[in-house]
Amino acid sequence: MRHFLRIITCLIIFSSSLSCKKVIDIELPASDPKIVVNSFFTEGSRIKVHISKSIGILENIIPVCTDATVVLREDNTIIDTLYYQSEYYYSHILAETNKNYALEVIVPGMEKVFCEDIIPEKTILLSYVCADSVLIDEDGMIINELKLDFQDSAGPSFYEVQLSANYIIDNNYTSIWFKKNSDPVITSTGLLDYNPETLIFNDKMFDGKHISVKIYYATQAYAGYNLRITFRSVSESYYKYKERQAVYLFSLENDIFSGMSDPINLYSNITGGYGIFAGYSSDERIITVQEK
Repeated sequence: MRHFLRIITCLIIFSSSLSCKKVIDIELPASDPKIVVNSFFTEGSRIKVHISKSIGILENIIPVCTDATVVLREDNTIIDTLYYQSEYYYSHILAETNKNYALEVIVPGMEKVFCEDIIPEKTILLSYVCADSVLIDEDGMIINELKLDFQDSAGPSFYEVQLSANYIIDNNYTSIWFKKNSDPVITSTGLLDYNPETLIFNDKMFDGKHISVKIYYATQAYAGYNLRITFRSVSESYYKYKERQAVYLFSLENDIFSGMSDPINLYSNITGGYGIFAGYSSDERIITVQEK
């Protein structure tokens, strides 16, 4: 079925109070749906996969695939067939680090897709120190400094930092915003301009070395809180996806206030389809930040 997008353009003639409208019909060619695979998996857990079909620009209901055959391979050997439960497919086995996992997804009447990735070895935080209220930014927000120390392994490595906070008195959630800083490891990504929900960076500036990374953040906390630090070692595919996702989410917010912006394509490592299949490992720590 062909879809038509009716675009109304208005030409205002300043020399008079008259205006005119012109209706233009633009033909949008229909495209065959493709399989969409979404999965972030980690060590010690079952591989959980969401499988759906791509939809057209004028559609808004995403069809979930309940009849897919999902085969899991490890180093080219079939080790599992995932089972379906409550909109997701699950492996029977628990994932491990440094193993190459590959999925083959077959949906009746559609082109099959293939994807693969690994779970990097966990990187342990050697120290983690929070300095509360180190400065006030141009908007009057109180900025805190978090310093993370770790040993990077030789070769390309990719990292993600997630922060969350809960009040000590009632365990309620409080918001956190990452703020711009002068640490070249963080600023080199250029992603702070897009107000990311998490921070990602690579080891191009410190490959194989011991490194201290400074992160600046603001919170709306008015009392003492527990700061949860999730430090992830992520695959290259994970990194590339989150890199594009930060720009994509920022563009969506920008559209609301300033109209249409240029389309942003999300990174995908799904051969023959769309989506992401990516591994990570985590080291989690909690710091108690007392009210001053």
